[in-house]
Amino acid sequence: MKNFLLFLLVVWGLHFAFTRNAGGGGVAFPRYVQDPTAVRSVPVGQRTREFLFTGTTWCGACQQLESSVISGEAWRQFSEQEILFLKYDIPADQGSAPASALSALRQYGVRAFPTMVAVDGNGNKVSEFVGSGPPTENFKGWIRDNG
Repeated sequence: MKNFLLFLLVVWGLHFAFTRNAGGGGVAFPRYVQDPTAVRSVPVGQRTREFLFTGTTWCGACQQLESSVISGEAWRQFSEQEILFLKYDIPADQGSAPASALSALRQYGVRAFPTMVAVDGNGNKVSEFVGSGPPTENFKGWIRDNG
């Protein structure tokens, strides 16, 4: 009976650890937004910098994010007019990634893929979102709220 209770405690702990966003600025989307929001024209000097760390050749969640958000027209317009967007596509063998990508991985403490990092004008991480998440509108809202 003790072993069974210990097992349940471990399972509950793992469930809790993996079903909530990591600390250090991780966020959960507060709602599921389906209605499109208008793209705002933001001067380049005032745009939030967004870095996406992804592995589209080997990561299922990264492939889902790419196909449902990043490659869409709504994201293209948003990223061209409101943010400064840079995507690092990291290979499964991280040793073959460009040095700049590996440096950014370390600088922002990225440990899982995909991870989107919001960065202030001084290059400091403001917030991050780990996972593929829901549609484009939620990413736009998160970026606007954390930029």
